[in-house]
Amino acid sequence: MTFSAALAFATLLFAANVDAVHVIFGNTQPVVRTRLDPIVDPGVVSEHVHDVFGGSGFSPTYDYNTAVNSQCTTTIIPQDKSNYWVPSGYYVDPNGTFSLMPVSMNIYYLVRPGSDNDTIVPFPAGLRMLAGDNERGTYNASSEADQAISYMCLDYNNDHTGDPDWAERPNFFDHQCPDGMRAQAFFPSCWDGQNLDSPDHKSHMAYPIGAYNTGLCPDTHPVHLLSLFYEYIMPTGNYPYNGAGTWSFSNGDQVGYRFHADFTNGWTDLNLLQQLIDNCPNAQGNTADCPALAAVQDANAAAACEFSSQIVDEDIGLDGPISVLPGCNLPWDGNGTMPACGNLPTPGFVNAIEPLPSGWNAIGCIAEGTSGRALTGASISGSNMTKAVCSATCADLGFTYAGAEYGDECYCGNSFENGASQNTIPSEKCNTRCAANTFETCGGPNALALMYNPNPSPITLSSLIAIPSPTSPSSPTSAPPAQSHVWFLDIRGL
Repeated sequence: MTFSAALAFATLLFAANVDAVHVIFGNTQPVVRTRLDPIVDPGVVSEHVHDVFGGSGFSPTYDYNTAVNSQCTTTIIPQDKSNYWVPSGYYVDPNGTFSLMPVSMNIYYLVRPGSDNDTIVPFPAGLRMLAGDNERGTYNASSEADQAISYMCLDYNNDHTGDPDWAERPNFFDHQCPDGMRAQAFFPSCWDGQNLDSPDHKSHMAYPIGAYNTGLCPDTHPVHLLSLFYEYIMPTGNYPYNGAGTWSFSNGDQVGYRFHADFTNGWTDLNLLQQLIDNCPNAQGNTADCPALAAVQDANAAAACEFSSQIVDEDIGLDGPISVLPGCNLPWDGNGTMPACGNLPTPGFVNAIEPLPSGWNAIGCIAEGTSGRALTGASISGSNMTKAVCSATCADLGFTYAGAEYGDECYCGNSFENGASQNTIPSEKCNTRCAANTFETCGGPNALALMYNPNPSPITLSSLIAIPSPTSPSSPTSAPPAQSHVWFLDIRGL
């Protein structure tokens, strides 16, 4: 893209009404990362891996009733059981391997009328929509749909104002972004008023006249909805920049034109969105400035949300670098025809969370002892910790109670000590992700995820360590090595 085109693009972006009423669900974490897409590929394994945020009821086949009955959500508003997803971001090592990057997303709800008498309404129940195009290889500066996909290069320690090399743009940056590269997607906000979806998942929606992020709706799509905007943040600064091709989405896009976003409305109380529209005039991002949302927001519940359904049975990079992107997703820079693959095997599905061993039951979250550990029989810690691993370990040692804590610790016992009891506390207190599975939680600070089996059967520790469990690597400065399992065992009172 030329300098003049980039400047025009940036000017258009900032011409929007940035002071409009809005709230941000910031630093939202994925509820699951897997190759599913219930809008484009319902009921089957999808074309590429997605990072999915929001309701735990996400499944291969979308159903509004299933969504609103999700047990939890990773957004800070418990009534928001919607799902928000995008293609996953990978670091491409010079050796050709792909490292799945840890990510987060900021989700914006904006009230942007095109005029003083323009009525904004909440999303209808069950609405589905897309932004962006998985098969786009070029940029059309006159297309609102193309303008709606953009990128920012984040550097919190230096001011790059006026530097075109750092200006917001429609594709990847050609230099390092120290504090991350932010992929952005603005959804169409004009609805035809009749269809919750359409065959191409786009025709029932439209962008406002003459702009993608503000203005009046066309007569063909007269219902002006809330505006929805994603900021998907990839920590690129934690990886070396190796020139073009350093970054890739899971669809093989190493340029940035094929970034896209999906949304399914799963709000259980649409009146909360109506309250945002009508009664939050001072909301400029912070949900605390919208009384209706402030009254229900719960960051601890969001952090404790577990995805307990099924994922695609394949290696997507949760346990270290992978040699190829899952599915038929070869690198493509937009030139020529998108490369194709031969017939690939279709994987099946597995549980996202390893079931507890036979005879073990989850009791819930309990508080640690007031003057010491609640369970004092044995303590174990390791990088492959899950609730199933903790239960199996305590069973092998002959204990009836197992408690996971701080993500990678496990405590065993036959009774409660130091003032502790089996009385449960809110599950939100157990919000630390398991060391070996980011889909589940293993207790929290001074809180145990408690499991119980009155008649534990021995399970050999050697076979226990071999239990396969996905793990999410930390952000490396280069491609991380495969993670080894390290265990520390402390047997007391035996």
